[in-house]
Amino acid sequence: MKGNSLDPAPSSRRSCSIDGTGLVMRLPFAMLALAAGLGGCASLGGASGPATPRIDYHQHLVSPAFAPIVKFPEMDGQALVARLDAAGMEKAVALSMGYSFSDERKKLPDPAGLTRAENDWTARQVVASGGRLIGFCGVNPLRPEALSEIDRCLSLPGMRGLKLHLGNSGVTLRDPDHVARMEEVFALLQRRGAPVLIHMRARGGKDFGAPDAQIFLDRLVPRAPDVEIIVAHFGGAGPGYPEQADEVMGVFAVAAERGDPRLRNLYFDMATILVADSTPEEGARAGRRVRQLGPKRILFGSDMAAPGAPSLSDAWTIFRTKAGLSETEARVIAGNRLRFTR
Repeated sequence: MKGNSLDPAPSSRRSCSIDGTGLVMRLPFAMLALAAGLGGCASLGGASGPATPRIDYHQHLVSPAFAPIVKFPEMDGQALVARLDAAGMEKAVALSMGYSFSDERKKLPDPAGLTRAENDWTARQVVASGGRLIGFCGVNPLRPEALSEIDRCLSLPGMRGLKLHLGNSGVTLRDPDHVARMEEVFALLQRRGAPVLIHMRARGGKDFGAPDAQIFLDRLVPRAPDVEIIVAHFGGAGPGYPEQADEVMGVFAVAAERGDPRLRNLYFDMATILVADSTPEEGARAGRRVRQLGPKRILFGSDMAAPGAPSLSDAWTIFRTKAGLSETEARVIAGNRLRFTR
């Protein structure tokens, strides 16, 4: 994205993952080759084909306020519902981009007011969707008004949970003060009975790995034992599934294999971790983690619809094919429905 020092450099991949700057990575997808390489992207809802996911657990809208920042066309709730219809899916979790306006690197005026306005706009889109969209508030947890804004936003019609983006918000779980603040946030979510989706990767991926996952499991998960917690992007950022993200997932996989009760309400979305040009090694790593954690913990997600990004159906085809999912594994993941979606 030219003209913005926060924009990521071009790359050979194209996806729609919100990176550590809070801007969307726009990277080229070889989607025309997908039909040949992956056996086509026909409807997934047929009786003899793989099941279609019921819910996209990782989606974003593009508001009139956010479009100039991300340099994408606006996308309201009606447009997202149309994407769901095209894929034969029931619902999507619409994650407010409110936190992005509180990224101190953007130096925006009145970040608190902009965050509130974005959360309000998202809530209106959710209400207008007639139940097809489930709203999550977006807040930078380090802001002084964070707790009050989370509490306020969760009272808005249609807003059921919270999206946290640690990289965009400048949070590192290796800072004791940041961990203490996050404990306050998770305690609030426990009191409100509100689920959370968390982009764990630290800003730029610096000083991030297995220790962060262990801190998350030891310090934060116990603060909200009764709410559903979703770790976005398999612990990374997307696009792709590098060894760093797999290291994070390894902590959770070991915990799952030993029957750690803290994983009772812990889930993982696969948004953009496997893309059209992901390597066989990436696919094998992701597939291994699916089997260690169990498909009941894995959620479909596709992320923001960047120009040129795959359809929801194609995103699902890419993941299940490259991860080598069995038909049974694919059907379990496609049918996963968390309590807050009912």
